[in-house]
Amino acid sequence: MMNLNITGVMVQYYKSCPRELWFYAHQINMNYNDENVKIGKLIHEESFKGYRKDIQFGNISFDIIVTGKREAIIEIKKSSKLIEPAKYQLYYYLWYAKRNGVNLTGILVYPRERKREEIILTEDIEKEIENIIIKIKEIVSLEKPPPILKKPYCKNCSYYELCNI
Repeated sequence: MMNLNITGVMVQYYKSCPRELWFYAHQINMNYNDENVKIGKLIHEESFKGYRKDIQFGNISFDIIVTGKREAIIEIKKSSKLIEPAKYQLYYYLWYAKRNGVNLTGILVYPRERKREEIILTEDIEKEIENIIIKIKEIVSLEKPPPILKKPYCKNCSYYELCNI
């Protein structure tokens, strides 16, 4: 199996759509002019002004790390529609930090919805993350992308046209 640097985005894509993961890992880039991508970038830029963002930690990048009384990774999302993939992206960050000697909590923030959710890494989720990493490597090593899985959010995906050729 190939040596692969797993990112939080890859974990998120694994949970939402293995095909999207395969495209991303093979550098078949999404449409960066997509309206949803633009909105997401704007929300990221406008949220938590005054905080240092896009913190590099090893081979991954956290949106924000808050230190002080409470040390946490903050992950900013456009909406809570894909909450499960967003949680797993943050679980992966917490798992990665822990593997590197830093114990943190996580906070998912949806600025437009004025919602936030605390995320705690448990032993069961750590094991699940380790299994997800194995599965990500298997998917990425496929010669062709996995089959299309029709999901309600496909029409908003930047790979939508590629899947519907």
